[in-house]
Amino acid sequence: MTAGEVSQLLVQCAFRLVARPFFRVRVRGREHVPGGEAALLVSNHVTHLDAFLIGACFGPVVRFLVWKPYYDNRLLQWGLRMAKAIPIGNTPHTVGEAVARARDELRRGNVVCIFAEGSISRSGRLLPFQRGLEAIARDLEISIVPVHLGGLWESMFSYRGGRFLWKVPRYLRHPVVISFGPAMAASSKAADVRQAVENLGK
Repeated sequence: MTAGEVSQLLVQCAFRLVARPFFRVRVRGREHVPGGEAALLVSNHVTHLDAFLIGACFGPVVRFLVWKPYYDNRLLQWGLRMAKAIPIGNTPHTVGEAVARARDELRRGNVVCIFAEGSISRSGRLLPFQRGLEAIARDLEISIVPVHLGGLWESMFSYRGGRFLWKVPRYLRHPVVISFGPAMAASSKAADVRQAVENLGK
């Protein structure tokens, strides 16, 4: 086993080791989970652990776009680099770099995931989607797969009550439903992908 394969195995194990103690996960639409082909996953964003939940559903390591201040944090950077996360900031230059890196990963046949709201929901409601997903997928021979994380707003990890954590958990392992929708064309607009994600939560 090569060093790269070992690091990817460690990342896969990390996704599962973080997700499983805290959540009881049910997956809907598993037939829509990309299997061996490039795809852009587009998900809602409710907690700081969303990437672990989605990543735990996959064998190949998913490349997540991560807020640059988190990526630059010394305590997190080593693990995020191993997971091949893609840092994205709020300047045109850093956004352009992130889009270019995401497109390169997709051209290589990998799975990339973006939380298209741009930030964690503070209300539990789905926010408008940023158009960065359009720039990433444009003219590529890939599919866009909508993903909905359901049940997380009621967990201790959401911003419910005006704060992350420091809430009494309702369950030892909080029930979560991860729904994958049918693949959409790479030319899909952000508003249409948002509607697909919202429909998965109904």
